[in-house]
Amino acid sequence: MERKLWNKDFVLLLQGNAISTIGDLMYSVAIGYWVFEQTGSNSLMGIMSSISMFMTMFLSPFSGSIVDRYNRKWVLVGMDLLQSAVMLTIGILAYTNKLNVPGVLIAAVLAALGSVFYSPAVSTLMIDIIPHDDMVRGRSVFSGVYSLIHMVGTAFSGVMVAFFGVPLIVIINGLSNLYSAITELFIHVPRTVQQGTPVTVKGILQDSQAAIKAILSEPCLRIFIPCALILNLLGAGPSTLLLPFCMEKGFTVDMYGYLMSVSTVASLICVVLLGAVKLKPAVRFWMLAIGFSVSGVFSILTYLSTDFPAMCVFFFISTFLNCAGNSVFNAALMLALPEKNRGAILGFMESACVGGSALSAVLYGVLGDIFPMQWLFSAGCLLTLGPMLYLCFNSKIKNFILEH
Repeated sequence: MERKLWNKDFVLLLQGNAISTIGDLMYSVAIGYWVFEQTGSNSLMGIMSSISMFMTMFLSPFSGSIVDRYNRKWVLVGMDLLQSAVMLTIGILAYTNKLNVPGVLIAAVLAALGSVFYSPAVSTLMIDIIPHDDMVRGRSVFSGVYSLIHMVGTAFSGVMVAFFGVPLIVIINGLSNLYSAITELFIHVPRTVQQGTPVTVKGILQDSQAAIKAILSEPCLRIFIPCALILNLLGAGPSTLLLPFCMEKGFTVDMYGYLMSVSTVASLICVVLLGAVKLKPAVRFWMLAIGFSVSGVFSILTYLSTDFPAMCVFFFISTFLNCAGNSVFNAALMLALPEKNRGAILGFMESACVGGSALSAVLYGVLGDIFPMQWLFSAGCLLTLGPMLYLCFNSKIKNFILEH
C-alpha cells in the first residue's frame, strides 16, 4: 500500500470521529445528570450504561457480516445520520419539556444499534486506508486522540452541562454527528470482497460459519484470538473494581481519582509516542514482548504495594507497558484478518471480548467478597503471564510481526 499515513481519507475519518466523540461524551454526562435529576435512580443509570454492552455482545457477530456486504461509506454516513436524528429529537423534546425516561431509553437503544454497525465499518476501513507498515502508528493516533478527548472532556463536561444546560448539549451532540456524516461523504472507501452480496439470514449464518473456519485455519488468528479472550477474562475485572480495591487498602476516593489519572496519563503518553514515531518491525516485536511480560510484574507490584506514591509509580509503568504491548498486538491482529471476512470476524471478537469483560467483572466481584482483593488481583495477573509469554515468544507471531 503505497500511501502516507496522513492521507486525506485518514484525516477525514480521524477528525469526524473526534468531533462526534466529543459530542457523545458531553451527551453521556448530560443525559446521566438529567435521568438522575428526574428519577434519583442509580439502577436506571446502570440499565442505560448496560444497554450498549448487551447490544454489542448479542448483535456484533451478525452486524460485522452485514457491514461486509454493504458499502461501508453509507454504513458510516447512515449510522451518523441516525444518531444525529435521535439526538436532535431528544434535544427538542428536552427544550419543550416533553422528554421522558422511556424516550431516553429508546434513544439509548437506537444509539447502541448504530454503534454496533458503525464500529466494524470503521475498524475494517482503517485496515484499508492506513499503510500496513504504519498500522501501529495509525491506530495509536486514533487511540491518542480518543484518550485526550476523554481526559479533557471528563474534566470539563460537567461544567459544560452546567453552563449550557442539558437540551443544548444534546443538540450539540446531534450536530456533531451530522458534521461527521457530512465529512465521511468525502472519504474514498474501497470495495470489500462481499460488497453487493444480498443480505439474507442464510447468508449471515454462512458468514458466521466462514468466520469461525477462517479463525481456525489462519495460524496467527488461532493464537491471537484465544489469547485475547483469555487475557480479557483474566485481566478486565480488576479495572472495574479499582475503587473498592482502593477503599480496602485504606485509601480515599481522592486517591482513587489520582490513580485513575495516572493510568490515563500513562496511556496517553504511550499512544502519543507511538503515533509520532514509525517503528521498525524488530522494535515492534520487542515492544510487544517486553510490554506484555514486564507490565504483568509491575501490575502485581501495584496490587501488593501499601505505599500510595509507590503504587502510582508502579501503576504508571504497568499501564504504559501494557498500552505499548496492546498497540502492537491489536495492529498485528488487524493485519492478520482475511479480507473476505473481516467484519464477521471482528464482530465475533467484539462480542466475545465484551462478554469476557462482563464475566470477568462478575467473577472478580464475587471472589472479591471472599478473598482480599490485593491477593485476588495479584493471582489473576499472575495467571495472565502464561498466555502473555506464549503470545510474545511464539515463533509464528514473531515472524508475522517481523514481516509486517
